[in-house]
Amino acid sequence: MPKEDKQITLLIAGVLAWFAVLMITQVRASFLLANEVYFAGFGFFLAGFLAINFLTKAKQRTWLASGFILLQLIGFVFVFMTSRTSDALILLVVFAGQLPFFLSQRQSIAVLVLIDGLCLATFLLMWERGVNASLIAITLNLAFQCFALSVAHIAVRESNARVALEQANAELVSTRSLLEQTSRQAERLKLSRDLHDICGHQLTGLLLNLEYLSKTVPEPQQRGIDETKQIAKDLLNDIRAVVRQNKQSAQLDLNAAIDSLFAHLPHVNATFNQRLAAPLLSVHHAEVLLRICQEAVSNALRYGSEKRLAISLTKLPDTILLDVTNPYKARTQPRQGSGLQNMQERATELGGKVTIEKDENQWKVSVSLPYKEQHYD
Repeated sequence: MPKEDKQITLLIAGVLAWFAVLMITQVRASFLLANEVYFAGFGFFLAGFLAINFLTKAKQRTWLASGFILLQLIGFVFVFMTSRTSDALILLVVFAGQLPFFLSQRQSIAVLVLIDGLCLATFLLMWERGVNASLIAITLNLAFQCFALSVAHIAVRESNARVALEQANAELVSTRSLLEQTSRQAERLKLSRDLHDICGHQLTGLLLNLEYLSKTVPEPQQRGIDETKQIAKDLLNDIRAVVRQNKQSAQLDLNAAIDSLFAHLPHVNATFNQRLAAPLLSVHHAEVLLRICQEAVSNALRYGSEKRLAISLTKLPDTILLDVTNPYKARTQPRQGSGLQNMQERATELGGKVTIEKDENQWKVSVSLPYKEQHYD
């Protein structure tokens, strides 16, 4: 089933469960404004549920999602305390189905056990319900909550696996783009070497022979030899020009490789603030920069609070600079793990360095690689 269909199905199921609880419960509490609190509880729960499902920012920002989860919990408490029935616990099934999107499985189970434990205590101590009836109501609803939790957890794992697969595919496509350029570059350089080594050397030998002949033949034949020498010189210059042009055109377009990376990551909003003004001649530099960019994107997707990136590539006279910036969650700061270590190692191979900068809500990876452009005369 497509991701959009799953989301719509879960949304409809949640709304139907909410409506069912509204229909089968009634106000039983006798305190002042109990009726208003009862309907406010349903309003709070539905508002929080719909907000999480429809607002993109609520899915991306943990603090905002936590607010809507808390709003649903407050709504449940209002309904539960005013209806005084186990039917209100059905709302917790809807509540449980959202927890895996924001909490780990253990944290989600702990939250549900705590809430159901408080509900059980309310049944026994405040409303003086029978132990058997209370345990049956709580355990039955807890079983449904765990089922909803498991289904949602599977959906989260599938979603994460799909994102990881998309990222791996995007990295493969961008790497293939660079490899294709590298292959074309190798072919051009091979052709240049063959022209230089075979035709160039033979023409040079021909010129030497003609030079020798021009000094030994009689004067009447001198003009014809000089004309042949000039033709050979022009041909040699043309071959050298072709070789030089071939070497200079054997460049790698790093911009295109990075573009292909993000073209296959549709859920990522990437902005290329600054591109390289000209392609690179060095295969090693292009490959290292692409790999570091891929690793930075991976970290941004793993820890970023939003699927938003800003990339800048700058070529100075002796240096190439790469900056990857993204918002991140303060609670889940990237660790100095294998990803960042790989970036450091790749940059060090070419005498460069990687620096990490962060402020309250932004994470920035900066790469500096020494680079000297080659010139072919």
